[in-house]
Order: sequence, then C-alpha cells, then structure tokens
Amino acid sequence: MRTPILLLTVFTMAGCSTLTLQNVDFNWPVESVLTVDRNGTIEDPERGITANLTALSVEEFQDSATVRGMRIHMIRSHEGYYFFTAPRFKRVYVFTPGERELTLKSAIEVAPQGLREPALNQRPPHIELIDPALATPIRLTNDGILRGEKQ
Repeated sequence: MRTPILLLTVFTMAGCSTLTLQNVDFNWPVESVLTVDRNGTIEDPERGITANLTALSVEEFQDSATVRGMRIHMIRSHEGYYFFTAPRFKRVYVFTPGERELTLKSAIEVAPQGLREPALNQRPPHIELIDPALATPIRLTNDGILRGEKQ
C-alpha cells in the first residue's frame, strides 16, 4: 500500500522541479541602431524587442520628447543586460530584462559633454563604447566602467 503512494510522490516531485539551461550566452554580436518614432518607441523586429523610451528621455534630458527622432544604439551583453546610448547622451544606460519590462540597473557616466557618434561593440565579457568625444574606447560592465585592466 505504501509503494503506490511513494511512487506517486516521487513522480509528482519530479514534475515540479525547475528545468534550468546553463551557460547561456545572450549577447548580440552587433549593436542595433534604431530611430525613436514620434511616440517615443523603438522597434527591432530582428531581435524581437519594442520599447518606449519616454522615461529614458526624461532621465537623460529632463524632457519626455527629446529622444524622438534620435538614433538609439542598443546591444545586449553576454549576461543578458541591455545597454542603451545615443548622440548627446552623457551616459550609457544598462537595463535588466524582466517580464514585459526593462529595469534600470545602472546609468554609467561616460561623457560629461555628451557623446557625438557612439558605437557599442561586443568584447566578451564586456561591452566596448567608442566615440570621438572619448580619448580611448571604454569597456563597460553592467555595473560601470571596467577599471584596473588594460583598456
């Protein structure tokens, strides 16, 4: 009598375990450069992402409409973080993906006078930022600028 109950318990618990796929590499090999529409939205059908950047515009420029018409540079890191920047931005914004949302993880100050022609590149495990406003390329992590390592 105990055997059926024990077997039922084992099968039930096995069905409840969480499947985890490990060693996933989320990075995109090339940045996406997307134009913000009149509603403040970017869309990248190739990568399956649509986002409204009005709140990002407020954060960077204290104005909800400044990013309209801008070309936003976006890339996804090895760990799955999204990096956003654009010309005139002083920062690179790093977001954590969630269920139907991106949550700000860090805003990394990179150019006090604003970027001119930014480009984001994969340099696993880092993201590299290149811009004429910078003396040298900057290597970024999800928490900030990589320091103490040869740039």
